[in-house]
Amino acid sequence: MQLAKLRFLWIISIMSTQEMLLSEIKNQPEPVLREVWHYLRFLTRQREEEAWADLLPTRKIEQEVLDILDGHDSTSR
Repeated sequence: MQLAKLRFLWIISIMSTQEMLLSEIKNQPEPVLREVWHYLRFLTRQREEEAWADLLPTRKIEQEVLDILDGHDSTSR
C-alpha cells in the first residue's frame, strides 16, 4: 500500500496536469469521452461569453427593449 502511494506521488511529481489528464482520458470508455468533450466545449463557450459580459446588455435592459418594441410601458414594472 505504501509503495503504491509513493509511486503515485512520484508519477504526479514528474507529470504535468495536461499529461495526467491525457493519461486518464485515454483509459475512459467512449461515453465518458463524449461527456468530457461536451463539458470542455461548455467551458469554452462560458469563458467566451464572460469575456463579452461587460459589453452586452443586461437581461433587464433586453426586457425593456422588448417591452418598447411590443408597445408596452416598461416603467409600470
